[in-house]
Amino acid sequence: MASGSSSNRDWQNALQVKRDDAPPLDWDLLLEAGGHADYFHTAHWTVCARDHHPGLDAFWLTARLDDKLVGGLAGVRRSKPVMRWESNLEGTSGGPLIDASLSEIQRTFVFQALMEAYMGLRGTGLGTTCVSLNHPQVELFGPLMRDSSWQWESQEIPAAVIPLAGGLEFIEMNLMKRNKRNERNRGLRRGARVEITNDPNVLADYYSIYEQASHRWNIPATPLSFLQALLADEGLVQPGISRTFFTCILLEDKVIGGHLNLQFRDRVIAWNGVTDPQFAKTHFPATLAVWGDLVESCRRNASLLDLGGSGGVVSLEGFKKNFGATNEMRGHYVLDSRGMKLLRGGKKLLEGLRSPSADAKPKRWHDTDSQEDAKS
Repeated sequence: MASGSSSNRDWQNALQVKRDDAPPLDWDLLLEAGGHADYFHTAHWTVCARDHHPGLDAFWLTARLDDKLVGGLAGVRRSKPVMRWESNLEGTSGGPLIDASLSEIQRTFVFQALMEAYMGLRGTGLGTTCVSLNHPQVELFGPLMRDSSWQWESQEIPAAVIPLAGGLEFIEMNLMKRNKRNERNRGLRRGARVEITNDPNVLADYYSIYEQASHRWNIPATPLSFLQALLADEGLVQPGISRTFFTCILLEDKVIGGHLNLQFRDRVIAWNGVTDPQFAKTHFPATLAVWGDLVESCRRNASLLDLGGSGGVVSLEGFKKNFGATNEMRGHYVLDSRGMKLLRGGKKLLEGLRSPSADAKPKRWHDTDSQEDAKS
């Protein structure tokens, strides 16, 4: 026992953790060795986030043993309005990647070393540190996050995923509800069509709809240049098949909606998407967009289509379930500095004094009562 403990201490002392401002050359090897990475862990994603979001910096923490990369954590930092460190952009999954060939105790050492280095980046000033974990990472690292002395505030977030193992015909006849099949058929009969493309100009035509939706949701729109840079990813999932694609819904030559999809290994993530509510009840572009995602994902031999979270919008969650989606749990963890906790407490007090309506609930852009509201 003493010999084993000594060996573990020697191994732990030999572990070297370093911060870089660019992805290491062997980052892709770690993505393959970790077994729990998704598209948001790729260097292309983080580099694009850094290059196309004003005021955003990126970093890569690496853990090496004898020059071999055995663990890593990529993230971004915003300095305004307060310092905010995130394991990935806008709550997308991030967190430590660790070589799966290590023993359980070695993986724990690497995890703790990376997390301690990550928390040390914030310093003692006003700020927040965040970690978002995908479902496999929650199963691996969730107990370590909960049992640590770091006192993370944790939140479980359900996300909708559609299993593709049965193939497109099985999904269509056994997972999709009849009303979604009918909506798809009616939309196509009325002239709407689905196209899969990597054309940045088509994405630009879509962007005006997305900007209107962002205004409606009162959130900043993701920069068009960022979306176009993602679409231009030169990485391949198969020979001749890129890691990204845009599912575009057109009526004649007019773009009425779409989804930007990101693929890593056999998981496709429909990450950025919106459709024009003016056509919601006539051509059903939202239904056609998911159908297009399904067709292309099956063509690519993916095993899962990830539709993401629903943000508490009941109608959106129900929409996804009508395609056979089930929920998998993801984790979001926040650690505030002492000053940040005080600042948040004051903000909550002010919000309470405003007496918001108890009936107010988040809505989809399509959940409108008038055509005029849909245009706003």
